[in-house]
Amino acid sequence: MASKKELNIVILSGACCIPGMAPLDKQARSVVEKAISETKIAAKVELVPVSTAYFGGMFKEITGKLMSDYNKSGSVGLPAILIDNKVVSYGVPKIGTIKSALLKYGKQI
Repeated sequence: MASKKELNIVILSGACCIPGMAPLDKQARSVVEKAISETKIAAKVELVPVSTAYFGGMFKEITGKLMSDYNKSGSVGLPAILIDNKVVSYGVPKIGTIKSALLKYGKQI
């Protein structure tokens, strides 16, 4: 029997640059894990520091947008939640947003 593919969920964290954002990462992870549990969608969750993503060339469009938004407004939309490399939320997500995204992307695998 073939195993089901897992969705890849990345929480882009700003705590590397702004340590005070660590509680937001924790809240975001809690929401994501609860949504996974409630939807029963197979997924793995990874926390990636935005500095690692930016300097490592990961998620170039997303990190570029975050930098641009920060330069314009002084605020940053972190943590950002990505499912299979697509942004589904900026900031601490609402459970309904993540559940909807899990169900949407879960059907595509």
